[in-house]
Amino acid sequence: MPSLPSLAAIQAYAAEHGVSPADPLRHPLAQARSMALAYQAIWNHDLPPVARRQDIVVDRADRAPLRLRLFDTVEQGGPARPVLVYFHGGGFALNGLDTHERLLRLLAQRSGVTVLALGYSLAPEVRFPGQLNEALDAIAWVRHHGHQHGLDGDALAVGGDSAGANLALAATIALRDRGLPPPRFGALLYGMFSADLHTASHRLFGGGGFGLTTERVDWFWSQYLADFAQRDNPLAAPLWADLHGLPPQLVIGAGLDCLLDDSLALAAKLEQAGVPHRLSIHADAPHSFMQMSCLLDSAVTAIAETAAAVAQSLVTPARQAAE
Repeated sequence: MPSLPSLAAIQAYAAEHGVSPADPLRHPLAQARSMALAYQAIWNHDLPPVARRQDIVVDRADRAPLRLRLFDTVEQGGPARPVLVYFHGGGFALNGLDTHERLLRLLAQRSGVTVLALGYSLAPEVRFPGQLNEALDAIAWVRHHGHQHGLDGDALAVGGDSAGANLALAATIALRDRGLPPPRFGALLYGMFSADLHTASHRLFGGGGFGLTTERVDWFWSQYLADFAQRDNPLAAPLWADLHGLPPQLVIGAGLDCLLDDSLALAAKLEQAGVPHRLSIHADAPHSFMQMSCLLDSAVTAIAETAAAVAQSLVTPARQAAE
């Protein structure tokens, strides 16, 4: 069993600020969402500076508009910028753009690329495949209209944490299956890739002492999917998809996370499918640890690792020289 210094530090920090993680099984959903915002707010202070932070609303015919937030270290006006399209975590039912502000700013700052985050619709008000369709529409908007905001739609990566990592991977698979250009790279942070709740990591870490619980993960799936049978749908649970032909992937896992085996199993399937990838496990970290960079060294390390991988996939020497 790994040591628990990071977990103790997180709990003490939250207690000092008088907040606790949201538990939608113990509180009405509206209250749980408010609790999530309050809990995440304590990790989003002393925000790193960026040159450009812009909210963008994209209208869609007969559907809810896309809500995007752009972070960049340079002002608009130079060469078109490579972009990381990012999807936040929260079990498809919690969180939003504000809960991930510090992480998104740091990814932009450390990678040197534009980060464009999607505030997708939450479950159960919208269920699968609604969030996936929004993710695909956001990618399509960058490719076809991103130039209006200084974005290079041909130099595009996707990423996300937890449920957002699910959306990033599922969108990549869907693009491949539709014969459309895939992203150049995927950054998948402690993803929620399957609804299998009988793994070793769920037995070890899902009981309530390590943050995210197996019970909550099961509830999140029940909100996202209208039908239990959809838990085997490869675009809902992309661990069950054919992964052949995907672009390179970075898979980051948290060693104290009940979802750890999702990352381990995904890396094994990527290996079998011949997909270039890197698996990085941060042994003493719990789920969602990369949002806690104001406290945890492991979060700072993982953000730097992710940013470097994104930059390597998108920023060519010729582009660096031009900028």
